[in-house]
Amino acid sequence: MTLEVLISCMHQTDASIIERTKVQSDVLVVNQCSVDKQDSFEFYNTKSELCRANVFYTTERGLSRSRNMAIKNATGDICLICDDDEILEDNYVNIIFRAFEAYPDIDIVAFIVNAPHKNSYPKKAKNVGYVGAMKISSWQIAFRRNSIVEHGIRFDEKMGSGTGNGGGEENKFLFDCLKKGLKIRYIPCLIASVAQTDSKWFNGFTNAFFYNRGYSNRRLLGIPLAWLYGVYYSVMKYGEYSADNSFWNALLYQLMGVFKKVD
Repeated sequence: MTLEVLISCMHQTDASIIERTKVQSDVLVVNQCSVDKQDSFEFYNTKSELCRANVFYTTERGLSRSRNMAIKNATGDICLICDDDEILEDNYVNIIFRAFEAYPDIDIVAFIVNAPHKNSYPKKAKNVGYVGAMKISSWQIAFRRNSIVEHGIRFDEKMGSGTGNGGGEENKFLFDCLKKGLKIRYIPCLIASVAQTDSKWFNGFTNAFFYNRGYSNRRLLGIPLAWLYGVYYSVMKYGEYSADNSFWNALLYQLMGVFKKVD
């Protein structure tokens, strides 16, 4: 097997993000900037192993588009999604290889990534269904590239950072994988840490946040379940957003988002 890290970033002037991320394997970088070009080079990791890097500079915008460009151009047997503020553990390659070797029928594996807002993970390995997929972030995900490509699965380009529609694109991606019959497993092994100091789309529990959440839920669940989930979320998360917004606003704007006209 070969492993390729897929890094999405913006406005980088060079490929130094590869070193900052502590990549120890092949890597593909999609850098959304002001030019369209491609660069390729080789480098040695800390174990003196030769690795390959492909860097795509593009004028396209949107995180989902960046992820899709990376998947389209990737060549690794296993691909690991990586954010631009992530630091990989020294042994991430071996951890990921062991996971996929131990479960040859699994298509996607979610690992532990330390983050300021996510400090609690299940302690036991388990298969992941739709409910579990709602709790997984993109930077936890490694997948068999052929499984994704052969089933035509892509990140929804109407969701995610850069669209103005909020997040949830990774959850939609995993939902689409499950609908196609792919198998997802969670493994309680640490592979990286992510800073996540500034969200690219979350600016507090504003009316726009709830509107976008309703829209995202509609794309995830369909209209009937999305508005029911909007009621559930408004009730169960009230303690988290009550200082910023009212219950009725949270519910109203989620329902408005559910019924937003989709272009």
